[in-house]
Amino acid sequence: MIKKAAEYIRIPKKVFFSVLAGIALAITFWSLRPQLTPVDLGLVSEGVFRRSIVDEGITHFKERHIISAPADGITPTIKIEAGDSVEKGKLLFNFLWDHDFPMLSPINGYVLKVFEKDRRHILRGTPILEVGNPQSLEVITKLLSEEVIDVRTGQKAIITNWGKDEPLEAEVIKIEPAAKEEISALGVKEQRVNVYLRMTSDKDLWQNLGDGFRVDVAVITDEIENAKLLPVGALFASEGKPAVFVYQDKKIQLIPVEVGKRNRDFAELKSGMAVNTQVVLYPGSSLRSGDKVKPRTL
Repeated sequence: MIKKAAEYIRIPKKVFFSVLAGIALAITFWSLRPQLTPVDLGLVSEGVFRRSIVDEGITHFKERHIISAPADGITPTIKIEAGDSVEKGKLLFNFLWDHDFPMLSPINGYVLKVFEKDRRHILRGTPILEVGNPQSLEVITKLLSEEVIDVRTGQKAIITNWGKDEPLEAEVIKIEPAAKEEISALGVKEQRVNVYLRMTSDKDLWQNLGDGFRVDVAVITDEIENAKLLPVGALFASEGKPAVFVYQDKKIQLIPVEVGKRNRDFAELKSGMAVNTQVVLYPGSSLRSGDKVKPRTL
């Protein structure tokens, strides 16, 4: 086959086989050349550094009242239902005692629960209704005792997953002094502390939030403006000190850095690099300073 091809194009055999040998040599050289290690890159940026404690929370009407029987007597059929609005000083129902005893609402708000719906004889102190003021809405989150050490009254908090995309702002108003033992979903005993938050966002944004709604809470324990933000995935230890690989001109260079506080995504970069410096993310143990690399993404 090769002979026929050589005769057809009328190339001397020596030249033809020399060309084939050259092609084979080129292919061999190409396959054996050092391969550039692919790496992922991140960027040093500037912005607000935040460190927060994230957990679930429950909304709660702080101002709430239980309407109870003032004496042994008869509660009538209660016509109002949970969710109905009530006005301060307005009649809720008449309790049947020696005479009709008017039961008035102590607040403006809503009926939260109806304990006694049907007409029947009840004893003094029996709960009949519970009413609450939505303007007194607060959020209670139960934080781990080892995390709550960093929480202070007045700190900002962000409320998310409350029903709308826009996050709500709040602040810490109270931290209970004692922890309580609870069992996690995995069956682990935990010591948790109740932390109370007050809404600081405009009331129009959260007016539809009711009592007992589940939300996500992030209590901001640290906030630094105009900080250099280094992706934590770029950090590794070199001779016991933090360092990164900087990418420039297809090569990487090991650079020691000084970092401050960290969160899940970024470290506060105090010295070592300028903003917009490209760094290698999650560098492998085989990488060395001076290696040529190929970025997967820029």
